[in-house]
Amino acid sequence: MNIKIIIAIGNYKNNLFFTRHNVGIWLINKIINKKFFKNIKFGNLYYKKINKKKIYIYAPKTYINNVGIYIHNICKKLNIKKKEILIINDDINLIPGRIKIKYKINIKNTHNGIKNILKYFNNDYFYQLKIGIGKPKKKKLNKFVLSIPKNKEIINICKSINKSIKYIKLWIKKNNFINIQNILNTYKIK
Repeated sequence: MNIKIIIAIGNYKNNLFFTRHNVGIWLINKIINKKFFKNIKFGNLYYKKINKKKIYIYAPKTYINNVGIYIHNICKKLNIKKKEILIINDDINLIPGRIKIKYKINIKNTHNGIKNILKYFNNDYFYQLKIGIGKPKKKKLNKFVLSIPKNKEIINICKSINKSIKYIKLWIKKNNFINIQNILNTYKIK
């Protein structure tokens, strides 16, 4: 099954755009190559032809820990199945710029935004691309994820975003998730 929608979870306020929690939104903004999306009731929706396939790109207009209802509603409206969804989010358990992509989520060890999504979908079967943002050394977690990464971290995150986009497009074209998973999950930051 191929993906039909790419969803980035983050915080919608402009003053939070460049924070660690919004790296998924950085990625989808680069895919569509525009600053703003089509504004709809539940968020910002865009669609783009990637390798001749129509792919929806969506950013819910809410805070990251409340995204589930919006994602559920937009997928229902567009008639998109759970296994056709790719969620992109930040991950504190990965160093800045490290990437992990998987299918089937472990609810016990996941992001609060993902936990909120799972609450509305009643299972753990969708694709997830996680972009590393690192762990705080001294800051509290909530302050850390709402902070702007350091320059070196931004460079590494942007490299991983570029790599992710390249392989998401290849995945859409070839519909071969296992190969893409192996490449992205072993990507080393240089």
